[in-house]
Amino acid sequence: MFDLWFQSNHPQELSKMKPKIISDISNIAGYFNIFPPKFENIRVMFDTLKFKYWILGIADWKLFGCIDYLKLYKNYMARRIIIQAPPSIPADTLMIREAIESDSLILTNDKLREYGNLFPSESWLESHLVSFDIFDGKFITYIP
Repeated sequence: MFDLWFQSNHPQELSKMKPKIISDISNIAGYFNIFPPKFENIRVMFDTLKFKYWILGIADWKLFGCIDYLKLYKNYMARRIIIQAPPSIPADTLMIREAIESDSLILTNDKLREYGNLFPSESWLESHLVSFDIFDGKFITYIP
């Protein structure tokens, strides 16, 4: 789906790779149903997790039209830190497919049960789904 993997001719470098996490950018920006969605939530997530994980953010097409700091959001998109789903494809579908293909964690507070047919098994989803909270500017993850 996406060409995202680190390639090296030095096997010792592979052992230093960080685990990958696929993040639901729209869910993070709109944490607790806040409107307009907050770019600050995205920034806090990246700043908190970037040393531990290789992060790929996938956003819904609609987020572009309502996020509070569009200029900063566009910068993340230009740097391919965030990938925006096409208007006809739900970001959740892209997120799930990429996570399965790369056996990565999925960072979202959505339960994703409506996509059950896309997962290898229910136990796969339970072991790969990471929820989060944002308290006082701190990003907290709950890893299974």
